[in-house]
Amino acid sequence: MNRYTKMYGWLYNSFENKTFTIDDFRMIFPSSQPTKIIHDLIKLDYMKRVKRGIYKVVQPNDFVKKIVKENLKKETILKKSNKKYAITDSTAVSIWTDGYYWTDFTKGFKPIHINILKKDIKYWDSFFRQNDTEYVFEGKNKTLFGLTFILHPKEKIETENKNGNYVIPLKNIITFCQKNIYLYRPALEYLDKKYNLNIIDDYEQVAS
Repeated sequence: MNRYTKMYGWLYNSFENKTFTIDDFRMIFPSSQPTKIIHDLIKLDYMKRVKRGIYKVVQPNDFVKKIVKENLKKETILKKSNKKYAITDSTAVSIWTDGYYWTDFTKGFKPIHINILKKDIKYWDSFFRQNDTEYVFEGKNKTLFGLTFILHPKEKIETENKNGNYVIPLKNIITFCQKNIYLYRPALEYLDKKYNLNIIDDYEQVAS
């Protein structure tokens, strides 16, 4: 835990929901640079400026909600990349079904699966680090939480543009759903009906 996080705890303990001035701050926290410290705390979202010279501690509940909100904003971060990728697996199922079918998530974990080229692994590693975005390479052991990009390195990638999203082709999603039929049957039925694929009966005949 860094010093500013520790100070945030003491700030809330001292002022709670009350406003205060820089003089109030100085009286409680001896400092040779109170202006800089307050500026840093505001920048880190531990405090906020109510009006000129008047401050307030960000309430713990608001602070936590902001962390979650900032994490969820990373959902569109791929638009900043300049390397080829394709949204895949459960995330692509949701896109191809127009949001009708969404699975593979929990209350505390929202994965976004993408195929990337193996030759671009270093780029993506740097990209997500620089953009302070949660990510993990397929097969790596890591505690996962919040919105996290799951990276699947491939030798080559097929991609299509579906409503502004670069996703794996519909044929690949059909195969994915068929391989995981017990979980993705509703999605397969939706796609079958929307695109007039006539694959449900054919698939069941093969499976039997």
